[in-house]
Amino acid sequence: MQRLLSGEVRFKGFTDEWKTVRLGNITEMSSGGTPNTKNKEYWNGNIVWVTIKDITSANNFLYDSEKKITKKGLENSSAKMFPINTILYAMYASIGECIISKVECTTSQAILGIECSEKIDFMFLYYLLVSYKNNAKRMRQTGTQPNLNKQIVSDFEFNIPSLEEQKKIAGLLSVIDEEIENLKKQLELRKQQKKGLMQKLLTGEVRI
Repeated sequence: MQRLLSGEVRFKGFTDEWKTVRLGNITEMSSGGTPNTKNKEYWNGNIVWVTIKDITSANNFLYDSEKKITKKGLENSSAKMFPINTILYAMYASIGECIISKVECTTSQAILGIECSEKIDFMFLYYLLVSYKNNAKRMRQTGTQPNLNKQIVSDFEFNIPSLEEQKKIAGLLSVIDEEIENLKKQLELRKQQKKGLMQKLLTGEVRI
């Protein structure tokens, strides 16, 4: 991933120079908000409301959230509705963790919603941000709770290729991620099989 995202390794046929861009110039960003938790009319609705926990417990894509808000909650808070394929970026706690939303959603203020323009592929940017996580942590503000803010993230600079090459790179990395997830599922299945067999062997139900 590092070699692809830095341009050290390139796909055949691509020779154009990569351009340095400021993230805030090629995306739209907004932080989320939290409806009043004491008002029951604002909670337990059907609008996805994403927290840091939702981001860290999912892999690459987000389809649902643990907590949900109502339309009233959305209208009476600083929460904003983000479209599908928005990158949700953690600014507090698990700084630099991110995920791609596959549903329309709102978020807490600890999360920055990043919407891509036509200049950058959302999957390519996702992998850029994943690879940039350690750098982002070093840029955090110090205080009671170290964090990032919209301005800091907007000022991130990346070298990016043409949109076509971005999509090629993101496509390859996505295929690898899918293979990793399949291997994880196979590993979990083997663990369950071992557990079941162990019980039968240790009770004498199955004998060698």
